Amino acid sequence: MSKLEKQLKVTKIPQLRRTFGYAYAPVTAPDQFLKKGEGIGQPIKKTDHKCVVSGNLPPVPKRPPPGQKGPEKPKINFRVVNIKKAIKTKPKPVQPRLVDTRDGHIKNIKGSGEVPEYCLRPDFGQMPAYLVKRNRRIFKEMEKIRIAEENRESLCKLISEEERMKLLRDLKHNWQLMQKAFLQLPMLTDTIPKIIKKSKMEHELKQLEKDIALVECNPYIYIFDETTVSRPHPH
Repeated sequence: MSKLEKQLKVTKIPQLRRTFGYAYAPVTAPDQFLKKGEGIGQPIKKTDHKCVVSGNLPPVPKRPPPGQKGPEKPKINFRVVNIKKAIKTKPKPVQPRLVDTRDGHIKNIKGSGEVPEYCLRPDFGQMPAYLVKRNRRIFKEMEKIRIAEENRESLCKLISEEERMKLLRDLKHNWQLMQKAFLQLPMLTDTIPKIIKKSKMEHELKQLEKDIALVECNPYIYIFDETTVSRPHPH
């Protein structure tokens, strides 16, 4: 054991002990009960509202001087007023009802499905308003397209006789050149490229002959102009 233990107990500075409160709650005297007006009242509500006085408000009526009565109020006979109102009021319409059980179960006929209602409506069997508007809009657009088609210029143009003869001469000249090149082909077609070239030239010669016969047999020839065709815009 330490030799300084007794010395430390003697020289130890006493400190105040910390507690959780009073050991016993202090009791108030019997005459210190809560009296009227001593409790915590409601806080006064403060607002920022300010009454702005303007000259448009009517003046406040003044009270009559003591001993003098003000203007007498008109006397209303409420009995007469109530009788007039009762005479003018219309009775509530009787709602048709249906009793469908012996115990007196009552239900309204309207909406029950017992009587036809929808087919008796004034708009029954008629086209809805939104469809009428849609059909009118479609009809107007179709009418605009029809008028534009009627007033549009023809896309085909008749060529003159000089142009037709020039076209015929050009076709015959092309046929002569193609016939000369065809006759210069080798007689022996032993390879695939030779066969393909010969068949292609034969097909072109037949097509030129058909075009020449078509231009010679038809004195009136129309040319279709593709540049004037309107293309639809992409949506």
